[in-house]
Amino acid sequence: MTAKTNETPSSGLRRRARRGPHTRKDILDASLRLFSEHGFARTSVRDIAQAAGITDAAIYYHFASKRDLLEALFEERGILPALNQLESAEITRPPREVLSAVALGAFDLMESNRDFLKVVFVEALGEDPVAIDEYGMVVNRWQRAVARILHTFAERRQVQTADAEGTAWQLVHQVLGAFLDRLMNADVAALDTDGVRERVRRAAENVVEGIGPDESGAGRGAVAAGDSPGPGQGRVV
Repeated sequence: MTAKTNETPSSGLRRRARRGPHTRKDILDASLRLFSEHGFARTSVRDIAQAAGITDAAIYYHFASKRDLLEALFEERGILPALNQLESAEITRPPREVLSAVALGAFDLMESNRDFLKVVFVEALGEDPVAIDEYGMVVNRWQRAVARILHTFAERRQVQTADAEGTAWQLVHQVLGAFLDRLMNADVAALDTDGVRERVRRAAENVVEGIGPDESGAGRGAVAAGDSPGPGQGRVV
């Protein structure tokens, strides 16, 4: 004789399915919501488990720590894939096209992730060490990737710069500044996104004009695989 239980056949299947990919996404969605509402430091694993409708153990099945959750959000939101692509992008287009595309792609990706990045910026400003580390990792990789592109152009004599790293810092922080300016505006819907994108594009072009020779010469070419990325395409960070 078998013992009776109150569990229906389908309920057991549902519980087992909760360990699959849907559970991971549920955890990340709940994490971001709670981080946005209460802050990273003030949100516990138990809070996230309750919000996702699972146990603490189910979270640890997918993530080793709360820090792993934050890192996974960078991956899930397309930021780390975009960095990976930028770091290995083939240089096939002129400097002006490439660096404008990188700047606009980065701005669009940040715009599409403003809820997540707001959490990161606020927590970093509050001196949370995890948020500071993750912010620093992303920005440093972004700057190094842009510097790699500038070095490539310099080797081809398409730009003239003795400080590719400094120029990369300038380009990256122009985009960060434009995004942060929008982030600080309470009435986001009223903002002219196209106008801001145009200013970002012009700023990148101005940097190129300041370091490069005339691009009309023969045999010039330069970056990234694909056209200028749009919002959420994960082309650049």
